[in-house]
Amino acid sequence: MATDVRAEPLTLKEVAAARKMYVAKCAKCHKFHEPKDYTDADWEAWMSKMSKRSKLKTDQAEALKRYLEEYRAGRVEKVR
Repeated sequence: MATDVRAEPLTLKEVAAARKMYVAKCAKCHKFHEPKDYTDADWEAWMSKMSKRSKLKTDQAEALKRYLEEYRAGRVEKVR
């Protein structure tokens, strides 16, 4: 799984903000792509590419990446 795992779990506020960002920046253009279906390297490449394409600011990209890494690890629920 992803190697950038933080000791502190995401707060409910962080999870809610990341889900909202996913809907605003990702889901407006495409369906949910299951992060667990990708290798770590492929997922990192897609996250980098799509963060640039969706014009995420650095802090937004990091928040979304952290949320989706937590999802991949089974620690948060899927975006709906």
